[in-house]
Amino acid sequence: MRLKEGIDLVAFVRRVKECKGDVFLETEEGDQLNLKSALSQYVFVVLTEQREILRNSIVACDSEDQEKLAEFVY
Repeated sequence: MRLKEGIDLVAFVRRVKECKGDVFLETEEGDQLNLKSALSQYVFVVLTEQREILRNSIVACDSEDQEKLAEFVY
């Protein structure tokens, strides 16, 4: 799944916290950020300024958590 453009980052991070399993942001270079980690959330927010990185990154999570994140990804 890929992040939609212009999402509310605060709402997205709150929704990630509601997920039962881990939620990862996987970059094109192979880096993985566990978005349930406070440090990774900070890095994620900084990355939002790098639109190209986010555009090419994938959000990975359990299938049951995909429904919770559906409004933020495509």
